[in-house]
Amino acid sequence: MKQAQSNNIRLLGSLLVLTGLTCYFYYLMEWLFFLSRPSMLSYLTLTENLTLLFNSPLPLILIALPAVSIMSLLPVIFSIKKGGVRVIVGKLPYVIPAIILSFTAFLMLDNFSYTMFGIASHSASTLASQSYYWMMIALFLIYFMGKLAHENASGGIIHRYIRQLFQLMLVLLGLSFLSLVVSYHQPLSTEPGVKLPPIKDDLANIIFFAADGVNSDNMSIYGYERVTTPFMDSIAHESMLYKNHWTNSAQTTGAVGSLLSGKHPTRTKVIFRPDTFTGQDMFQHLPGILKELGYYNIDISLRHYIDSEDLKMRNAFDYANHRLLNNNYSFVGSFVLLRWSSSVQFIEDNWQRLYQRLAHLSGYASMLNPHLLVNQGAGVPSHLSDIDRINQLKHQILHAPKPFFANVHLLGPHGSKFDYEKPVFTQTKEQARHWMTDHYDNAIYQWDAYSREIYQLLDDLGELDNTLLIFSSDHGDEHKINKTLPLIIRYPNQEHTGSVTLASQRMDIAPTVLSYLGVTPPPWMDGHSLLSRSKDAYPIFIARTSNKQLINPGKWKVTTNLMPPFYSLGTISMAYCGILYSVDINNIHHPLPSYQRVHAKSASCPAVDLEPRLAYGMIFTHLKDMGYDIAQLNLDSRLRQYRVRLE
Repeated sequence: MKQAQSNNIRLLGSLLVLTGLTCYFYYLMEWLFFLSRPSMLSYLTLTENLTLLFNSPLPLILIALPAVSIMSLLPVIFSIKKGGVRVIVGKLPYVIPAIILSFTAFLMLDNFSYTMFGIASHSASTLASQSYYWMMIALFLIYFMGKLAHENASGGIIHRYIRQLFQLMLVLLGLSFLSLVVSYHQPLSTEPGVKLPPIKDDLANIIFFAADGVNSDNMSIYGYERVTTPFMDSIAHESMLYKNHWTNSAQTTGAVGSLLSGKHPTRTKVIFRPDTFTGQDMFQHLPGILKELGYYNIDISLRHYIDSEDLKMRNAFDYANHRLLNNNYSFVGSFVLLRWSSSVQFIEDNWQRLYQRLAHLSGYASMLNPHLLVNQGAGVPSHLSDIDRINQLKHQILHAPKPFFANVHLLGPHGSKFDYEKPVFTQTKEQARHWMTDHYDNAIYQWDAYSREIYQLLDDLGELDNTLLIFSSDHGDEHKINKTLPLIIRYPNQEHTGSVTLASQRMDIAPTVLSYLGVTPPPWMDGHSLLSRSKDAYPIFIARTSNKQLINPGKWKVTTNLMPPFYSLGTISMAYCGILYSVDINNIHHPLPSYQRVHAKSASCPAVDLEPRLAYGMIFTHLKDMGYDIAQLNLDSRLRQYRVRLE
């Protein structure tokens, strides 16, 4: 009896050690994976990376160890059995560490085949190919269960070195808890930092209805000779039309980030993936303020590059791209998130990497490459196209709680080939070349047609004059920043109409919405309310990612030049009074300045001929104000050349 009890205690102890070590091994492999490519780890110091490596396994350990303790009872419960049943049951306690090792091996193999050949589990599209991966995982599981049981038996390597393994486990746990102390920071505030007025029952619904990559020059409402926006033309008299509107980022990720946060992309450091919101920026955004006012928030866009949850906006949306989001963190979850946010993000990214593959293989949710989706034109599957996004929006308008806020981002005009339903300015939808203007105009016409459908639905429901409708775009075609963008706002009951030639920017939209609702925009918003701004022109800063971008064998596109002090920032530009000034900082030692005249839409401006030396001084001062270390820039010669002095 005592011998049996001793064996059971030994089995439990060895299982706990094995499980803990496999948790550390799993996260070590994932840490090396993320460290080897552009990722959130690129933004962390060596100390931050090491502390994250050691504390990230703790949640998995806290879940796995109690489960292993229960599993260790199985051999005792079924000890009266004999033969094959007893053998199988005797190996079941090893199932949890075996699962961890199996998924580790699966991800490593999947990553290797993807990197070398562009083939991975997410490309499995048939039952046979999906079954192949499940068989692989099952074989891994059977192998590791048998291997662990064998090596833990009398004479096995685990049995012989269990004392040393136990000591290693204690050392790792000690380092983990030390890393928690080292990486602890004062908890972030989840409060929006805004004095909210008493909540009213008649708050207007809000719809941001954007299309990707639309130049205002290609819209008839802005004077284009081809009638590409007949519906918007028809409501021009009941809307505010902004004729000199600019982006704040050449990339969609940064443009959407500035739209929803009201902040410079250079402040949040969200310009292009793998950038995400971090620190206090995770909680400071327009959707969070609207939730405090009682809004139900809806995000209909594209996963990975635009989706707010993927960009780590916390407590932002209730619904995002076919999934309901749970923003009600448990006490423990909130405690950890607010103090160790980088570790939480790393754990989430690891979980998503595994979950998306398993969900795809099971047929629950397809794992598709978003970069391919926005570049294949008419080849986009209907359930992932703008048709599906419009259907989502219509469903939400009909069924979502009121008031609601919907951020909708269509991708038809994105290019390099365009997606639309019916050709208008061409005979067919065939696109022999990239960036064909006639097909581009077809996609803009389609956006206009979708706008009509939403407008008509709101009118039929009696919600039109209780909805703030904002039509806009994120950047110009081919990610150009030297073209102005559309901004058309239809206020409820046509409260504000007319046209504005004074320059405006994308991050002005959030404070404008708050001003309309009677909320004073918070001081952390960099944008200006277009309802109360002065008539003075102001510089508009535009971020562009590094030109060094990676499209790997699997066709995923990310920024690769994630080096301090500028990371994903490659070019910083300033639009001011009809001139676009730019500084390419890819070459730190010789940042190259340039400028060009751009169409300013006849905007009144007091400094049309701003001297370049002053303009570049304003750009460098902006970088400094946004927290960039500009000491590494070889500014002496540049500033001497333009006689610039930083204030």
